[in-house]
Amino acid sequence: MRLGVLGSTTAAGFASQWDAFRLGLRELGWVEGRDLLIVWRFADNQPERLPALAAELVGERIDLLVTHGIPGTRAAKAATATLPILMASVADPVAAGLVSSYARPEGNITGIAFLAHELAAKRLQLLKEAMPGLSRTAVLSNPRNAAFSQAMFEAMTASAGALQLQLQRFDAPDPADYAAVFAQMTARRMEAVVITEEATLIGNAPALAGLALKQRLPSFGNAEFAQAGGLLGYGANREAIFRRAAALAGKLLRGAKPADLPVEQPTQFELLLNARTLAGLGMSVPQSMRLRADRVIE
Repeated sequence: MRLGVLGSTTAAGFASQWDAFRLGLRELGWVEGRDLLIVWRFADNQPERLPALAAELVGERIDLLVTHGIPGTRAAKAATATLPILMASVADPVAAGLVSSYARPEGNITGIAFLAHELAAKRLQLLKEAMPGLSRTAVLSNPRNAAFSQAMFEAMTASAGALQLQLQRFDAPDPADYAAVFAQMTARRMEAVVITEEATLIGNAPALAGLALKQRLPSFGNAEFAQAGGLLGYGANREAIFRRAAALAGKLLRGAKPADLPVEQPTQFELLLNARTLAGLGMSVPQSMRLRADRVIE
């Protein structure tokens, strides 16, 4: 069997997630080089390359196309209406028009989704709990994923008023822009930054966490962001999601139809606090936040 992977970031950007996916396949008896050949294509943080790469993978006579994120999945959907497509992880595919519903996705796409809007609002609430005096917060977005970025900012704006938070959006289309954008945050007296859960930003989490610390900005993102050096992280474990995606890939490779497999959603979420970053920032958080954290990275 031939499996194609369409990655939105660099190979290194989602290395741990794809390693978890491959591990999940091995645990199910799919051995690369014996039962399975994986064909890899990465857009290297350039979403405009995704349509051509998706078409290229379809031309490789693969049996299953695996992708992640809205731009990658949208490119895969445009490239084929018949080949099974598996979303290893994507934000609200119904709202994005990728599937008809979670229970009955129809068409040739299924996979695992997370409700990014709810997670974005929850992160603001948790950030306010960690920093009760917080009033000015930056939101880092990728304008090259425009619809998603706008939806996330609107979701956070809707909950910011009750938290007495003023939000300001900062756009960074490429990793080369990150340093200048973080300098702008400091210049505009931002007191913290929330990293939206967008594929390119996730794939560059270590660089973003390092810049936030350099600018002495408390930072909040998904669970893996805290592991990469961010102050706080909240969300589902992405490695676990990709491992679960491998189980769905196995079913599809054995002949299951995407339309018959409901789109799944993670049910477990964790809050991480990076104590090393906390010390590096020279700040403290309420003891209640430490107790609430599922994991404290010492």
